[in-house]
Amino acid sequence: MLDKLSMCVEVVSASVNHQCLQEKFMALEVTQILLNAQAVDGSVRKHAEESLKQFQEQNLPGFLLSLSGELAHDEKPVDSRKLAGLILKNALDAKEQHRKYELIQRWLSLDVGVKSQIKTYLLQTLTSPVHEARSTASQVIAKVAGIELPQKQWPELIGSLLSNIHQVPVHVKQATLETLGYLCEEVSPDVVEQDHVNKILTAVVQGMNASEASNDVRLAATRALYNALGFAQANFTNEMERDYIMRVVCEATLSPEVKIRQAAFECLVSISSSYYEKLAPYIQDIFNITAKAVKEDEEPVALQAIEFWSSICDEEIDILEEYGGDFTTADSDIPCFTS
Repeated sequence: MLDKLSMCVEVVSASVNHQCLQEKFMALEVTQILLNAQAVDGSVRKHAEESLKQFQEQNLPGFLLSLSGELAHDEKPVDSRKLAGLILKNALDAKEQHRKYELIQRWLSLDVGVKSQIKTYLLQTLTSPVHEARSTASQVIAKVAGIELPQKQWPELIGSLLSNIHQVPVHVKQATLETLGYLCEEVSPDVVEQDHVNKILTAVVQGMNASEASNDVRLAATRALYNALGFAQANFTNEMERDYIMRVVCEATLSPEVKIRQAAFECLVSISSSYYEKLAPYIQDIFNITAKAVKEDEEPVALQAIEFWSSICDEEIDILEEYGGDFTTADSDIPCFTS
């Protein structure tokens, strides 16, 4: 009887200790622990890392909620917010496939209410004036989308993001385009409905337009298009839509901002391999643009201009190999740009 009573006391004591640890961490401690985890002092850093690990193991839902709340809180230090987001991202993905599978299953098994609150915090962070917090949240949102969209979960996400495009604050638009780009990187094209694909591409290409006053928005949009090109098969078969996309990409290669020019040429390189057979109407303009870039532009841009023609050569070598070394025996619809 005494043994049973002793066991009960131990269980209650452990439960109380666990509750105290949770409340302590979730209140004021989380910020300091995250900062300590980046301390120069090795002993301080190690103690903080152990505290983070202990809380994660003892109460994963509370741990993830604390991190997402930290990321969303504009009055918290930038360094603690960035680390909170990084830990969140690492809690959702891994390079090793077996570990990645474990993390996916772990997320899916969380309480729906907990996941909903975390996602609310993440979307809220996209409106933060702090760039580092927004950028980190963009990556975490994409990781969650990569898990949930294939499971038919979070169906409202893309609609919510697209509604942000029309927000007045420029930084919200920039963060949303960045998020859409990461989302397209994480999610397979067959998971996203064509209607959503069309709206994503419309938002991205409009963000790239020369009429967009913010270079940050144009850069985020151009980088997003690079990731979204794999979703655009149907759009590239439509001449009007293809013409519009190509016109905006080519215009972006002439931007005064070097990063935008580089990102636009990276889009052209991707298009050259994914949509080679659709390039004929645009190849003369692309030749003029790339020739000018190689002669006159800064090295990062010039290298991408060269890479475009390298990619074209690779495509044509593949075609030659497929048709026995003679383009004349190939399908008459397949163009040759380098002969």
